[in-house]
Amino acid sequence: MLAAAAVALAVALSACSSTASPGASASLALPSVDVSAAASAGAQAALTALDGVDAAITANQASAGLTTDEAASLKSLTASIRTALQTGDMTAAKTAFETFSTKFSGMAAKMNTDAGKQLTDAVAALKAALAAG
Repeated sequence: MLAAAAVALAVALSACSSTASPGASASLALPSVDVSAAASAGAQAALTALDGVDAAITANQASAGLTTDEAASLKSLTASIRTALQTGDMTAAKTAFETFSTKFSGMAAKMNTDAGKQLTDAVAALKAALAAG
């Protein structure tokens, strides 16, 4: 988004400067923005939050908050989120999170224990990390 704005500015400035004098050449230095580093930082934050979700799923299974099948289903969905994050595809990660969130919402009644609150909080942290990334 920032890169597109910089390009638009460069085009606008070069259009304005081309009428100044026929022999003059305009030189415009565009700021360098490392978009991949910002995206990587966002993905790393989401991966860290995802580790918390996976740990909380395991804790809920151990405390009998989730059945083995429910935990396996949620972990399969977190694996999809992780794969998307590791490949740098934030759009796919957000889409996979929405699928996970829908499945998790169906289990909300089981989240009335300390382990359940831990999982709910971990899911909220992952959602925030994905929104920021």
